Amino acid sequence: MSYYDLYVGDADDPGLRWEGGNYNGNIPRVILAVGSINILACVAARSLLEGPKYGGRELDWGASGARLTRDRIIEFLEEFPMNSGWRQLAIERAKTLDENRLYVLFACET
Repeated sequence: MSYYDLYVGDADDPGLRWEGGNYNGNIPRVILAVGSINILACVAARSLLEGPKYGGRELDWGASGARLTRDRIIEFLEEFPMNSGWRQLAIERAKTLDENRLYVLFACET
């Protein structure tokens, strides 16, 4: 069974190869778990992250991420189609992040 998650990862993780890895565990260290999502939400998140607005890319098999600041992560969460209660909780969690740091917002299938 597959699981689908959306989380904020460490953009400075030395194990993350932004320019391309071997697609076998090229994922950032988790800083903040945004939450579990379903397969359709994961596909939508990956498409949005890889689109021109967020400039992300596929980083691993079934996983995409974009380098974003805290405010851009909140912007993503505000526009991402999800349950309003879940959205508000995710935004409140994201507000605890350092506003001056760069993160990787990551959607993945595990």
